[in-house]
Amino acid sequence: MKKSINMAIILILVVLVTTLSGCKKKSPAITDPVKEPAGPTEDLGANEKDREKIMTEFNNVLNGKELDKIVFFIDENIGKLSQIEGDKMVSELEKILNQSLDVTTNKISQADTNGELMTIAGTELFFPEDKIKDIQNEKLRDEITKTINSKYKLINLEGSYYPIIDYEKIKQYNNYISDEMKEYIEIKAMDSNEPVAMDAGLRISYDDLADRIIKTEKYIEKYSQGQRYEEMLGNYKNKLALYLGGLDNTPIADFETKKIYDDVLESYNKTAKIKDSATAFVVNKYIDVIKENNNLINKDVEDKVVSLVNEALSSLEISK
Repeated sequence: MKKSINMAIILILVVLVTTLSGCKKKSPAITDPVKEPAGPTEDLGANEKDREKIMTEFNNVLNGKELDKIVFFIDENIGKLSQIEGDKMVSELEKILNQSLDVTTNKISQADTNGELMTIAGTELFFPEDKIKDIQNEKLRDEITKTINSKYKLINLEGSYYPIIDYEKIKQYNNYISDEMKEYIEIKAMDSNEPVAMDAGLRISYDDLADRIIKTEKYIEKYSQGQRYEEMLGNYKNKLALYLGGLDNTPIADFETKKIYDDVLESYNKTAKIKDSATAFVVNKYIDVIKENNNLINKDVEDKVVSLVNEALSSLEISK
């Protein structure tokens, strides 16, 4: 059980940090004020040819794979397009940000030869943008500035800074994208703003984790035919497994007595009361299992987690 839970942590961090497996060093922070995109044109229908031209130019910029130029182009043009095209731009931006993580990490690692980032902000989870000015190495400072302006942020993992996508900054495009994309970015931003788990422990409360699970469930149900369905289903699965099973450094029960912690059980009871929710249904079943075992968490109880998570997934897929 512990092994499967640890894998769930890894998967959540992969979703959040995207691909750190190939990274070997540290990463940066944040910089110049974000420029708001130009406002949308009043009559998009009258500018169809112009919009087609913009999207053709956008594809050419994408092919160059230069993040700063891609972000600049989006900022300058997304306000002139429809929500469909706005979604396309943001989706492509996210894709190339994911694809560029290893390259970006390596560039920062090569520039940060003396570990200056950790010296400046090693106690911070995220490298503060107001400390970019304190970087003495000009090459590193320029790389960090470029990285932050390209919609990344830097997270401290195991004593090094790594880039991850800063979904909070991507919210600046909310006025130009669909509700589906907007709500997707909102869920992703929750995790990029505050990771669910690190170092085999939760960074948020069980109540906060439950809140994220329910928001993800609602998204899955609302956009069951959407392009992000499978990704968000995986996101939901991993978080639900953590919620029910706990982690090595934040278990759901006392190590010695095996009794479930009061705050965890209280969180389960609140979640179980949510109406029309697959999550609430399986949590309620889990509570029954725990009560039947005198509120003790042992292997018999832990072994129920996988089947309950799968039951929740099946319920969501049936309602699709």
